[in-house]
Amino acid sequence: MKQFQITINDTSYEVEILDDPRNEEVQVRVNGEEFTVKTDLVAGQAPASVTPVQSTRVAAPVAAPTPAAQPVAAAGPGTVKSPLPGIINAVKVTTGQTVKANQELCVIEAMKAMNVIRASRAGKVGRIYVNEGSQVAYGAPLMDIE
Repeated sequence: MKQFQITINDTSYEVEILDDPRNEEVQVRVNGEEFTVKTDLVAGQAPASVTPVQSTRVAAPVAAPTPAAQPVAAAGPGTVKSPLPGIINAVKVTTGQTVKANQELCVIEAMKAMNVIRASRAGKVGRIYVNEGSQVAYGAPLMDIE
């Protein structure tokens, strides 16, 4: 099963493909509602169109709320900023820890890719602005290196 988060016109949809997407008709779940969709397949290409065939209402699963993105704080010269929006997958350092240049500080997940954020210089970790699971915006401060 493959799961996707899709946004169309500022509306987010959780889409889960329940069957082999190479089939002519595929079972999918969109925000808890199951559909059978028919695809126009062209060998080696993405479907040209998707047409709903039937739908059945299914109770949507209850998911834990995602922590809200932290407000952007004032950044100093030693502040490591997020190079992309995403979710903090791991924080690899602690406050007060001495780090070397190019040492791994944290991992940001964006579009299913894990992006390692490294220290641009040696120093001591000051304040850490993020936690695992929190969302970050582009340019948001991650941590300070003094």
